[in-house]
Amino acid sequence: MGKNTKQNPEEILAEKIDGLQRRREWKQFVLGCLLMALTFYIIFHYVIGIAFVEGNSMEPVLGQGELVVFYRLEQNYGKGDIVLVRRGSLPPEVKRIAACGGAGIDLNEEGLLVIDGETCLGTEPAEEGIVFPYDVPARSFFVMGDNRAGSEDSRKYGGVGEEEIAGRVFLHLGLTR
Repeated sequence: MGKNTKQNPEEILAEKIDGLQRRREWKQFVLGCLLMALTFYIIFHYVIGIAFVEGNSMEPVLGQGELVVFYRLEQNYGKGDIVLVRRGSLPPEVKRIAACGGAGIDLNEEGLLVIDGETCLGTEPAEEGIVFPYDVPARSFFVMGDNRAGSEDSRKYGGVGEEEIAGRVFLHLGLTR
């Protein structure tokens, strides 16, 4: 109301209460936004992660630039799991676990990968790679890309330690950058 208009006490009290309620609602809104931002930070920093597939080593399942979501807290990786591997300062790679620690890996005459005596995957040895037969060290994994010809993987650098696996991919969205 204008300065020249007199207000009765009920109107003054109603204005004061209305102002207090607006401030309280604003504070609740800001606090809610902060809590939501903190929750998203914790979830995306410690629980799940998002990455883009680099290269064509996982084709036809995952193509260059596809968005994948991975679970960081996974502890029990197994044969066939798609994982995100971080080796030193290299960019993260998406690979599939072919064998777990303690497994014996060899190549037969037809170029098939033999894991613990079971013939399973067609492949070729990598140039300047590991020597077959190869025993996967304990607490390590033998990872490979699905596109064997276009993949630089454990055939070249050997087993990947548990600490180098950032998480297990549980969702790929098919979105590309």
